[in-house]
Amino acid sequence: MNYTRKRALLACDFCRHRKRRCDGKKPCSTCRDSNADCVYKELPFDRVEDASPTAVIDRLARIESLLEHQNQQINQLSTRSSPISYPASQADYFSPFQQQPEFLPSTSAGIDPHLDSPQFLIPKNHATLPSTLLSLPMVRDLLGEYPRDYFFEIEEKLPLPGLLGKLYDSPLVWPSLDINTLDALFENYFQNVHPHHPLFTPSMFKSWQAQLIQEKDMEDIGTSICFCVYALGTVCSDNGGDYESDEALGLHFFQPAVRIMLHKLVWEFRPSISLCQALLLAASYFAHLGRPLHSWKMAQFASRIFLGLLESRNPNLSSAEFEENELRTFWQCFTVECDRIAELDIPRSGIEPLGDRMRLPHSTDPADNENTIYFIAEHAIRRLLNRIHNSLYGPEVVQTSPNPVLPTGPNQAWQSLGLQKLLALSAELNRQLEEWYFSIPDYLRPVKGTLPLPDDRARVLRLRYYAARHIIHRPFLLQMVSRQLEGQSPSSSSVLSPDPYSESPVVLEKCETCIDSCVTYLYNAVDMIDKRSPYLWTFSQSCMACLIMLWMADNTPALHHYVPHMQSIQSIVLARLGKWAIKDSTFAAEVHIIEQLTFSDSMEA
Repeated sequence: MNYTRKRALLACDFCRHRKRRCDGKKPCSTCRDSNADCVYKELPFDRVEDASPTAVIDRLARIESLLEHQNQQINQLSTRSSPISYPASQADYFSPFQQQPEFLPSTSAGIDPHLDSPQFLIPKNHATLPSTLLSLPMVRDLLGEYPRDYFFEIEEKLPLPGLLGKLYDSPLVWPSLDINTLDALFENYFQNVHPHHPLFTPSMFKSWQAQLIQEKDMEDIGTSICFCVYALGTVCSDNGGDYESDEALGLHFFQPAVRIMLHKLVWEFRPSISLCQALLLAASYFAHLGRPLHSWKMAQFASRIFLGLLESRNPNLSSAEFEENELRTFWQCFTVECDRIAELDIPRSGIEPLGDRMRLPHSTDPADNENTIYFIAEHAIRRLLNRIHNSLYGPEVVQTSPNPVLPTGPNQAWQSLGLQKLLALSAELNRQLEEWYFSIPDYLRPVKGTLPLPDDRARVLRLRYYAARHIIHRPFLLQMVSRQLEGQSPSSSSVLSPDPYSESPVVLEKCETCIDSCVTYLYNAVDMIDKRSPYLWTFSQSCMACLIMLWMADNTPALHHYVPHMQSIQSIVLARLGKWAIKDSTFAAEVHIIEQLTFSDSMEA
């Protein structure tokens, strides 16, 4: 007869260091008797963990230390401009599909020991894709069949814009280097692009530009960085309604920049942070054009180079520290890749698992403090969004459902999870969201709602907040819609058993929160989708998803009265997206889908 001794899956720090038995309580009996602080760390990664919903909730509750750490980082930034010291630490985890643990770099300043917790990675085949909503029966009946990778297929068929489609058809031609024009584009870049991606300081850029002006080694990676900056400065200029010409897109700068960086990518054999920075600028450029796959491809190249840099450093890394530009490069790779995984479920480079291991950057320039705080705050909520995807939308829960109604199975998955577990999970995730929000310093924290904000960085953080709030509460709305739809079907029983969802005031409150989040998101997003930014495609997809959610709620009797008049905001979103809706583009597809959503107030009108 096999017998396994019952013991705590976790031992607190006090018991573990003293090799005493721990009962797993908070506080445990040993700490209580010894009058010691009872602090728990997560299990090492090679230990078997309880994957039940209760255990997930428990891990989510303890993972708040991540947010507390980010809070300390942000508060330090807001009160001081000097570099921040970090405790000694060592990492022991690397992506299982990227490298073996012995290749993981360990560094006294690079990896924070307080982040030793289970990974909440965005799962493959997750059910948060905007295209997942198109497969719901109610939406499918209106719009017809759409494959899960519908938007991926659209994007992969789009040709490269303008000169980029003829990258190697002619000899490399250098653009005119008029110093006044270049300085104007430099100013435009640092005013409009740099706050989103503060990869380097203006003084660093000036050193690259000085070499370019002197025409020293024109095919150096510094030249590529300069030309990317000028191209982004051009894209963000007011072009008087001209959005697609080669000149408006700055392609006379971007084409030679891409040729230089791709040559370095193929034929340089030592990983370089400068090449990573150039590739991330190219990723930002494609994102400004609303080209998510091209943007992801450039960012993935940068991620793989960065991972190669970590591996190449391994022998001497125990005494090394990450430079500030390396940390910023890592976090930019992390956020770009996670955004694309969330939107398109694209292949992973292996950079995402390091998000719980790398320390955050700090400001080396007092004038850049606010940008750095926004930068850190956005990476923090990206990590929280990853936890939401993992906890509520992973495919492994879907597999527990024997008879999924939907092709992607999320409704049946949440039903099998049980209302109480779903409520507990969403409450804990929402608590972490609020904790993240209040970790932002008062003078930079965007007020909730729809009041105008002073800059795009604050708008992005507000949109991230409402995007997270939406998907935390989405399961309740979709469950309500699905159950009411089943109740209306002719095949449903004439005597229905009590429905814990439809009759629960708590569930209705969660649905109302989801509706409010979608509406508030739309009113905040219309300014951002009216101009080029690295979030153009992301926000357009989220607007479409919000409108689909609101349309379903509007057509569900139990939720109809929560939905405000939608005709005005729907028209504004359509007008904004119409600017970018070139033939056969995602924007054109989104416009076509949104136009078919008829809300009750438009029918009354």
